[in-house]
Amino acid sequence: MHHVTRMLENNAYVRCLLIDFSKAFDVVNHVLLRKLEALKLPFFFNWIVSFLPCRQQICKVDSMICEICSINIGIIQGSGIGPTLYLVTECDLQPKSVVNLLLKYADDTNLLVPENTELAGEFRHVIQWADDNKMIINQSKTKEIVFRRSSPKRLHMYPSVNGVDLVTHTKLLGVWVQDNFKVDMHVDYILSLCSQRIFLMKRLRDRGLSATYIHTVFQAIIVSRILYALPA
Repeated sequence: MHHVTRMLENNAYVRCLLIDFSKAFDVVNHVLLRKLEALKLPFFFNWIVSFLPCRQQICKVDSMICEICSINIGIIQGSGIGPTLYLVTECDLQPKSVVNLLLKYADDTNLLVPENTELAGEFRHVIQWADDNKMIINQSKTKEIVFRRSSPKRLHMYPSVNGVDLVTHTKLLGVWVQDNFKVDMHVDYILSLCSQRIFLMKRLRDRGLSATYIHTVFQAIIVSRILYALPA
């Protein structure tokens, strides 16, 4: 939001493309190893090499067990090193134009393009990077949202990207973002969520949970949710 408002100081609008990589952690190819090798950290590199390859998985349904399958792509989602390895994978993904911004947080990638800059060309650049790195962009889940100044004197937008939906609001990292900068959708969402959790706390109280533990649960599942991203 800081970068969007800064761009709007000199532009009538800013286009934001929220790019969705399909099963991002699961399809990261071991081209990642070449990028790690370029960091010139031999001990770290050898450790990761021993961690990524030669993994196996097995599936059990009721009493039926499948054969052991080898896994030769992907990084372990939920592992401590997983997000860092994904950031290394995306470290060479940069915008073509110096006026555009790519904001990356784990597997969430968002492209900010101000007025008078073509969005389609930047998106083609991202698609080419994805092809080169064996990644897949899910265009049906990729969204575009346009932030405008309250009363722009002029508003001439380039055509939207084919196959990408233009939306007025979207959920980003657990926060509802609206193109008019209002927060009523997010507030309503938080109130609804907290209302459900208050009902859960009443059930816990009725089951005899002490006031001390109820306070701990309250801090964990309600207060923490209200405070999340509160400065934004």
